[in-house]
Amino acid sequence: MARGTREGLLTPSRQAAVSRVLGRVLVLNLTVAIAKLVLGYATGAVSVVSDGYHSIADSASNVIGLIGVRYSRKPPDLDHPYGHRKFETLAAGGIFMFLVLAVIEIGRTAVKRLGSHEPLTVTWVSFGVMLATLGINLAVVRYEGRAGQALQSELLLADSVHTRSDVFATVGVLVSLSAVWLGYPLLDPIAGVAIAVLIGHTSYEIARDMTGVLADRVVINEEQIRKTVMTVPEVLGCHHIRTRGSLDHVFLDLHVWLPAEAPLKEAHRLSHIVKDRLMERFPQIADAIIHIEPPPTER
Repeated sequence: MARGTREGLLTPSRQAAVSRVLGRVLVLNLTVAIAKLVLGYATGAVSVVSDGYHSIADSASNVIGLIGVRYSRKPPDLDHPYGHRKFETLAAGGIFMFLVLAVIEIGRTAVKRLGSHEPLTVTWVSFGVMLATLGINLAVVRYEGRAGQALQSELLLADSVHTRSDVFATVGVLVSLSAVWLGYPLLDPIAGVAIAVLIGHTSYEIARDMTGVLADRVVINEEQIRKTVMTVPEVLGCHHIRTRGSLDHVFLDLHVWLPAEAPLKEAHRLSHIVKDRLMERFPQIADAIIHIEPPPTER
């Protein structure tokens, strides 16, 4: 049986660089979120409040990323032989609950606004704040995207795409504020509900990924693994292929068929060749366990 492990996909220098980028982005996203929430509650604009919670969702994704990077380098110990990556999943669960509460709060506020005849306070300050936050969001997307390409970090690239959704939400809020300015206040709660749907979709994605990890859902397609294993000429076949974990930190085990007459030393050597090819083809594999056995017809 061969077993190969990685301590993590990030080297210490790359880990520190990615963490710095995420930390800066987190501060900017929190600044944007606070500005929107203060403006929204001060003016009574549901769309602005909703967009503020949407920016908090961006901050939440930064927190998940920081936790993931932090624990990706923490080695297994006696109490955690498979490592500590599920702390990231636990953090995601807490963020999911917060986002659900945010959607409920936005829905309650939107319904209240629909039945209210109180005029909204929309001034040039409202437009100025939203335009400023839009500029920050655009800068964050550009900065994080460039950093992701420079560091070859899928985490940063994915997070920049997530932040881009906040840009569209903010543009929608500017449109709704313009409608209120022109005398169509009904569009404000409608825009708030639309943004709540975006937050709900983000919540669903977090819950889907979280439950997939906790339920040990298959991470890498079995046929892709089999094709890689069969590139070793001496291998006769494989079965019982199992993967679990997160997308960037996968645990793999499988049974490899080798000739029954193969000496133990040779079988051991071949199993390590299989392991090396698998971990080269799928760099997200953190731990690979390979069981050696003869093919079914030779047992």
